Amino acid sequence: MAKTLAQAIDKMLRIFDIEKPVRQGEALFIWDEVVGKAISSHTTPEKVSYGKLYIKVDSPVWRNELLFRKDKILERINKKLNRVNIREIVLR
Repeated sequence: MAKTLAQAIDKMLRIFDIEKPVRQGEALFIWDEVVGKAISSHTTPEKVSYGKLYIKVDSPVWRNELLFRKDKILERINKKLNRVNIREIVLR
């Protein structure tokens, strides 16, 4: 039996087999924290689907900059998410 609300939620997510997509969705909420103020002011996380994080970028210049930083950002997001991995960042 779950002892805390967090444990009960974790158990429910596992029972309904939705833990992975829910945890991946957390990437939307931590984006600003992971990338910092400069990048977050030019980007908007849109959705997570099948391990891909979709990011809207406000200019081609910033899109190009993020292409160079994508691997490092992906590594930091996955470290923060702990149990669930985002496989790819798609820049739009």
